[in-house]
Amino acid sequence: MVTSILDNLVPVQQSVRRPRPSDPWFDQECRDAKRLTRRLERAYSAASRRLSRSGSAAAAVAAAETAKAAWYDQRRRYRELSVRSGVR
Repeated sequence: MVTSILDNLVPVQQSVRRPRPSDPWFDQECRDAKRLTRRLERAYSAASRRLSRSGSAAAAVAAAETAKAAWYDQRRRYRELSVRSGVR
């Protein structure tokens, strides 16, 4: 029932996905640095959410600040690596 309603509102469409080869400069070192940067970004985001739920607990504030500093430092290193590798 729900499927038929959805099919009428939004008809099914076929799409073709053509994979694009990775850029030659984006090697394993770049991939690892990007993965670490995103992981630290998620850790900072989680720490910030815990901080907003807990109020102003000193441990939560310290954890959020530490996570933010680690993320910013890694993001800076990733950008330096991408410049060295030829992105910009």
